[in-house]
Amino acid sequence: MRASRALTSNPRLLVVLSGLQFVLFPIPVITLYWKDQIGMSLTDIMVLQAIFGLAVVLFEFPSGYIADRAGYRRSLITGALLSVIGWAIYARAATFAGVMAAEIVLGAGLAFISGADRALLWTSLERAGRGAQYVRWEGRLRAAGQTSEAACGAAGGWLYAIGPRWPFILQIPVSVLKLATVLALREPRPPRSAVHRSHVERALGIVRFTLWQHRRLPAAIGLNVALGLSTFVLVWLIQPYMQSRGLPPAWFGLIWAGAHACLAGVSLASDRLVSAVGARAVLLGCCLLVPMGYAGLAASRSAWGVLFYLCFMTVRGLQGPILARVMQEDAPGEDRASVLSLAALSFRLSFVVAGPPVGRLVDHAGLDASLAWLAALFALITLGAWAAFARVHDGAPVALSREFRYRPKP
Repeated sequence: MRASRALTSNPRLLVVLSGLQFVLFPIPVITLYWKDQIGMSLTDIMVLQAIFGLAVVLFEFPSGYIADRAGYRRSLITGALLSVIGWAIYARAATFAGVMAAEIVLGAGLAFISGADRALLWTSLERAGRGAQYVRWEGRLRAAGQTSEAACGAAGGWLYAIGPRWPFILQIPVSVLKLATVLALREPRPPRSAVHRSHVERALGIVRFTLWQHRRLPAAIGLNVALGLSTFVLVWLIQPYMQSRGLPPAWFGLIWAGAHACLAGVSLASDRLVSAVGARAVLLGCCLLVPMGYAGLAASRSAWGVLFYLCFMTVRGLQGPILARVMQEDAPGEDRASVLSLAALSFRLSFVVAGPPVGRLVDHAGLDASLAWLAALFALITLGAWAAFARVHDGAPVALSREFRYRPKP
């Protein structure tokens, strides 16, 4: 009982952590920074993001496994420390190599936070007898993050106008605050497995269970990858799109802020929307919004076309809390961070594969033609992933059955 009371502050602190995690002053102008200050092409930018994604991939599953074994809080502390180091490198970087080094360190830091934060939230709520509130708190975490990103987006353009490096310099004290928040968290006692195996055998067993043996988790991860990739690609194309439609850079931060404020509102409403129409229907709507957004951006020739960016913000605000709960419900308690890290790894790996070709497509075919091609491609990918998800979640509520429990062999 005393341990449960000690964990009651964790959800609120994790909301604060999520808010600080998305205090990202450089993001609204980072593509311009890379192009104008570092001299990178769009292909270079996509290669850079693929390298960042590869860094996350290399650390993602090991960090989740370490979090399950050594503790969620220790994993979060490691990630926060790497964040401080990464932004310090970025503040001084002046070449592609310097930016790449910063991205690698930040990618490793993100990997140590990814999965551990959500697993800690789930465990803290479950131990406090409030497990049914997970989607609500997940929505609050995402809303806090997007609200922070919106506010910082408005400031980022202004800081960039003062000096191109100021958005990066201010990330350092933000990372220090993030570390202080993590240090205030309380670590729940992890569940103990009755079966003792080597770490390599156990890690391989988790991978087999999550990606092949379980009936529902691969479908949920696949849909998470499809929707995540389709919206993440657009993040790196929206700034060149706004530039091509004649919007001045001073507006970039305000537009970014408005879009993420929309995302925050959608995240907060996700729980009520699922209760009203069901998770499958909401996720199908997300799959339809993706090609609608790409097609609308491609067809519009005026600056007002940027409003179609809200389609992607809506998808991000809805699918994240829903699929996070779906995966947490089926994940074994003692390996929850590992399962979530596998999901994040799958998404990052998809961008490592897809990012550079998308960059080359835009450089050679042009932005508008590329958006039209992406509308058709992501319509096939997202709807196909939704069909696979719906087939194994045939009318079941979000609280999933346990017919495939993880039982590692001795």
